[in-house]
Amino acid sequence: MERLVEAAKGYRLEVPLSRTGRLVTLGSRSYFSYGRMYHRSMAMIPAGRVLIDTEESFTYREGGLPSVLVAARITGLSPNLTARITPGTLISSFEVYTALSRGIAVPWLKAGAEGVKTVAALRLADRGGMMFQPVPGVYKRVYQVDFSSLYPSIVVKHDLSIEMVDHPERSGSLAACLRPLLEMRVETKVGKKTDPAVSGMDSVLKWMLVTCFGYTGYRNAKFGRVDVHEAITRTSHEVLVSSKELAEAMGFRVLYGITDCLFIQGDPRDRLMVAIEAERGYMMEVETFDWLVFLPKKDGTGAYTWYYGKLDDGTVKVLGIMARRGDCPVYVQRFQQEALAVMGRARFSVELRAVAPEVGAIYRRYCDGLASAPVED
Repeated sequence: MERLVEAAKGYRLEVPLSRTGRLVTLGSRSYFSYGRMYHRSMAMIPAGRVLIDTEESFTYREGGLPSVLVAARITGLSPNLTARITPGTLISSFEVYTALSRGIAVPWLKAGAEGVKTVAALRLADRGGMMFQPVPGVYKRVYQVDFSSLYPSIVVKHDLSIEMVDHPERSGSLAACLRPLLEMRVETKVGKKTDPAVSGMDSVLKWMLVTCFGYTGYRNAKFGRVDVHEAITRTSHEVLVSSKELAEAMGFRVLYGITDCLFIQGDPRDRLMVAIEAERGYMMEVETFDWLVFLPKKDGTGAYTWYYGKLDDGTVKVLGIMARRGDCPVYVQRFQQEALAVMGRARFSVELRAVAPEVGAIYRRYCDGLASAPVED
């Protein structure tokens, strides 16, 4: 866009992209998030027209044009902006929009650092989520039971918000903001199964709900305060522990748990999910693995976030291994993806032995070709 405008000026031509003739410029920006550095290029936004950089736009990349448009409808921002900002900025904008519509004053700059706590209070606050360590090995017929949008659901159910930390008798603005998003997400999750056009809407809602939790503890977020962040994680801790105990009391075997989901043996759909939803009040979903592999750490104990398995729909699901990560050599990723594709043919865990020779041959082929592999791989 910048080169186009400069070239037009050189030839003394008018570029009719903006209806008013003006182009609003957004400067480039580099920022650090979850251990990685990101860069957003400079953008020139025309007035009266929608111009989306499909290479740079996270929102467009996740859900296409429906994702951009539903974000604009929700936040009140123009599609040009919703296509260029992050999900965190989208949810922050929606929080501001909701607060103003309810007559709540929104500060221009965030003020109010974390208060002083005693060691006992800090320990009680519990800043982290809960995890149960798996035993490494191959397991057959495993069910992954997820709490649907657990963190935002906790905010809504317990009415958690920045203004309620010191005044619990008040009604929280954050819960009022997230409630319609949660209700809309329930509808889009059902609708996307039959209408592909709904998938884009569901994607942007998912990311807005995911980032809303992180922003409650972000120091610069207008509606963020670490006390709310701690209350959410503390509640999720209690939910996961009580759900594990209930599952075991009902005869299910809990293999693994992390933050908002449990991996169990024994079909949970008839009894367990009904019991947990009745006791805790949170909606749940389930995925079924024909077989699942939990991987070990260097010391032989189970890794918390490394596993792969085959779902009953034929999809191979992976977490933590190099085939999934973005900081690993392409050559290694390609090997793992090829090996997983072969393993995905095994419907049952016992059939994995039958494909082991083929996987071994793939491994040896990649080992032999390592020295001559392209440098860029």
